[in-house]
Amino acid sequence: MSRIAAEREKDTGLSGVSHYFVLDDEDRVVSVGPRRDYADNPYLGHVLWSRLPEAEALLRPRFDEARRTRQEIEFTTFYAGRTKHITVIPAADGIAVHVEHLTALDLRSLATLAKSLEQIEAELDARAHERLDPPALGSLQALP
Repeated sequence: MSRIAAEREKDTGLSGVSHYFVLDDEDRVVSVGPRRDYADNPYLGHVLWSRLPEAEALLRPRFDEARRTRQEIEFTTFYAGRTKHITVIPAADGIAVHVEHLTALDLRSLATLAKSLEQIEAELDARAHERLDPPALGSLQALP
């Protein structure tokens, strides 16, 4: 288990299998790991989005952000039926991406997420209601 995975498991109860890949500036896969499957890897030498087109909208903005800010970025996402924790590490000639497949989730985080989603839903409902009942023309409420 990587140091990152071990620390995360200790701190949050998250655990899982991990791997990494390195992309050049054109998002071509130039290295993969663990090394045991290096020679057979179908992604090696190909632009990542040509092999995983449905992942582009989800991941590319984060990859671009890491490149633009030159800051390491971590996020958790649900993709291809699995929850993954992804760390993107920028370098001068590309990015390294560490992917950890999560097998357990901290339920406190899920409860917080559920509460946040409920708050967002309530806010969107309120905004939709405001659009249905717009203020009358000439009203000061109509001003931005």
